[in-house]
Amino acid sequence: MTVKYIKECASSNTYAANEIEKGLAEDLTFYIVENQTDGRGQGNNIWYSEEGKNLTFSVVLKPTFLKPDELFYLSKVISIAITDYVGLFCSDYSIKWPNDIYIKNKKVAGILIENIWYGNNLKAVISGVGLNINQQKFPEQLLNATSLIMNTGIPFKLKESFNFVSNLIITRYNLLKDDKFQQIDDDYCKLLYKKNIVSNFKINDFNYQAKIIDVEKSGKLVLQFNDNTVKSFAMHEIKML
Repeated sequence: MTVKYIKECASSNTYAANEIEKGLAEDLTFYIVENQTDGRGQGNNIWYSEEGKNLTFSVVLKPTFLKPDELFYLSKVISIAITDYVGLFCSDYSIKWPNDIYIKNKKVAGILIENIWYGNNLKAVISGVGLNINQQKFPEQLLNATSLIMNTGIPFKLKESFNFVSNLIITRYNLLKDDKFQQIDDDYCKLLYKKNIVSNFKINDFNYQAKIIDVEKSGKLVLQFNDNTVKSFAMHEIKML
């Protein structure tokens, strides 16, 4: 494990990608940023974080032990590790597929996984994490945002929080190295937000009601519809409403 502290940069994932390009990032290198000015989320989303209030970091992984169709397990282990930490202080926490972390019905953390390829060869995987710790006010457009302090009333020391979180990530990553796929599957599945609860989804511009029943090894979400048909969907095909 290597930890590098950056006072300010646009995006921890972009910073890590540049380090990989220069050959400066090994497996389990963490880049923790005090002030991330242009954080990125899934798709075209941005990640807003007040300076000095939260954890914004990226970890470089080099999972040479995984097959290409097993890469979603990295998203699983990072998500579970973050819930391991959140669960030390809060109840009613979950993973909203694929890797948003919720407390009740509000988002406390987001994860952005990016694969770096050289031709057909996987060079590295970057997992960016934004975990809301001490922030208590968010922009109006982020109505579903929350933080640990908002749920506990307790201020946190960011360095201590990072030490806990990074060790939990390493613990879960080592389970993956030890081929504990079934344990990871079970832990991830039981944490799924609104699993087995009828919920609303948008699929191909139409609204449907269905229940989340599983997540495939590839990362596709498995839904059971009201007529009992079962279908799976990739991230770009579906949105939970």
